[in-house]
Amino acid sequence: MKAVLGTPIGSVIIYVKNDKITKIKLTFQKEGWSARQENKDFPSLDEWSARQENKDFPSLEGRSARQENKDFPSLEGWAAGRRGANKNENYYNSKTKKHFDIIYAYLFGDLHKIPKEIFDFPGETAFAKKVYETLYNTKKGSVITYKELASKAGNPKAYRAVGNLMKNNPLPIIIPCHRVIKSDGSIGKFSPSIKWKKYLLDLER
Repeated sequence: MKAVLGTPIGSVIIYVKNDKITKIKLTFQKEGWSARQENKDFPSLDEWSARQENKDFPSLEGRSARQENKDFPSLEGWAAGRRGANKNENYYNSKTKKHFDIIYAYLFGDLHKIPKEIFDFPGETAFAKKVYETLYNTKKGSVITYKELASKAGNPKAYRAVGNLMKNNPLPIIIPCHRVIKSDGSIGKFSPSIKWKKYLLDLER
């Protein structure tokens, strides 16, 4: 079973088994025109008017007339995407609503920590469990370096191993790997994407 929580940049997919969250996946919003902006054959609206003399690119009025083609979203839809509006629909059922509500409250409300009884705590080794436990207990709005996290977990030299654990963290958001940064203060990597990392850090400010 799963629940889906939509955000302005993508979806939080919450996987649930035996009434516990077992995995969280962060996906990007790539729908309609927004997704096609990475394809150079489809110019942005700012470029559109400059290319009207090219017959391969019809006028805006012509495009409006072609809205029945699902590959071409409306201009209103494009504008919403440019503003960062949320096109992702929320989804849950009677068995996943509780998990959806908790993740929502944690991201957008006043909940500061996800209750342990609602998820399967990750970690296949004692060191991995200690790393995830230490990170789980960091405060909202704070950051910690890979080296600091390794040190607090009992092995200051294992910062590369910490990086691998962050990469393979099955529960981003709950185990807040977005709070782990590099020693020089730069944001570092994030498996779902840097955009997700920045978004989650901004939410906690």
